[in-house]
Amino acid sequence: MRPPRRVPWASKAELAELYDLIFSPAATDETRQAALSRMAVYISSPSCPAFLHLLHTLVGALALPYPAASAHDAGVLRMTYAMAVVRFVNGMVDPLQTGPYARPISHLAASLGLPPSLVALRHRATHEDLPPLPLLRRAMEQAVDYLHRNSFLPLLSSSASSSGGRWDRRARAEGLVSRWKKVVKARVRAREVGMANESGQALGRLKREVEGADVEELVEAVVRVGLVPVARKKRPSKSATAPPQESLLVWTPLLSQLAELHTSAVVASQLSEQLVSAILETAPRHAPPAETADDAAEQRKEVASYRWTLATWLFTLWSGRVDALQVTDDDKTEAVRQLARELFHDDEVLRRIYATVAETTDAAPSLDSLAELLPAPAAAGDEDEDDSDAELDGLEVNDGDEPEQLDVSVEASLEAMEANVRSLERKLASRRPEAESGATGGDNPAAAELAPGWRRVEGWKACPIGVWA
Repeated sequence: MRPPRRVPWASKAELAELYDLIFSPAATDETRQAALSRMAVYISSPSCPAFLHLLHTLVGALALPYPAASAHDAGVLRMTYAMAVVRFVNGMVDPLQTGPYARPISHLAASLGLPPSLVALRHRATHEDLPPLPLLRRAMEQAVDYLHRNSFLPLLSSSASSSGGRWDRRARAEGLVSRWKKVVKARVRAREVGMANESGQALGRLKREVEGADVEELVEAVVRVGLVPVARKKRPSKSATAPPQESLLVWTPLLSQLAELHTSAVVASQLSEQLVSAILETAPRHAPPAETADDAAEQRKEVASYRWTLATWLFTLWSGRVDALQVTDDDKTEAVRQLARELFHDDEVLRRIYATVAETTDAAPSLDSLAELLPAPAAAGDEDEDDSDAELDGLEVNDGDEPEQLDVSVEASLEAMEANVRSLERKLASRRPEAESGATGGDNPAAAELAPGWRRVEGWKACPIGVWA
């Protein structure tokens, strides 16, 4: 078996995203700057392909302002372009100089399919006067096109041909879901609805990719990296039973398109199954032990928030609020059985999920009817309430629904603080005369209060430090 090859990118989806940032029809100066930053990270790795070094140089030179604003800037630009062309030709042909005698560069370039004009321009820029700026820029664009056709596209196609495994399909699905999230979220926030603008065209390309994607992998990727916002403050509160409105606007169109392309019942069944599996697989008992108590508390909050967000999507799917998707009763019954089997573990979030599911479907017996069969919580009374609050802390979203109660609590806290300050001032005022009399010594210095084991020397008098008495 061929050993694995080290590459600087994390997945094939990440490499495909770099390709889109540079060569996509929708690529802009901003996306190319982002691509330059990413390639700068890649080329710092010893395992980076050689063509990415050359591509980074060419794209960086083409990103400079053109046309030049002054004669000095034009000269700098000519020198930059000429050096980029020279380095490109040399970088392509140098690996082929393997014999004891140097071969002509033109012969080596011909074997690689390099345009003869680039070889001639390289010779002119090295040994003669610098070529004109427009000619150099056309040569730069020609070099980038060569790397596009002969290096980048073959790398992507070879990755696609060797990606028959599940992990490669998963990476492609995750990349597609991440790009969908980025494009559609931007459209939602900008309130864009047309398809003629730039974001609309990008959305159209994504929809065409969705048509050719594997539905099972895509649904799994949506659940794994899409439905739950990264920031905890953007997730639903522990009292909510529906995802945030922005999340619904981002992901409902994708789920509806999948339902149109495939059987609605199949997509709904797979989505329900993936949601239930993700909720059960992320239970606290499956999490690795934390190093410190603070890390353990933060981990409980993050896991509880993540699982409850998935649960809100499960409630929304089962209640039929996603019009294109309807879960069958058999699928609901099977999901309820999976949830019920895990109730025997001390899992407060799962019990709240089951209680909500039991209220929305007839397939699940109520949690109260199962109370005698389930083990008691780990703590009782107030301690149990504190544990559950600690686990679900961070799920709340402050919508400002109760400003009056907030003001009252703040005023009460301020009054209590002011009362404490006044009490402290009274105590200090009562002790100040005693301290002053003890410092002067009074009529009887020996009677002054001193720390145990200390006595006052006769004839002692107070004087500033550093002054001879």
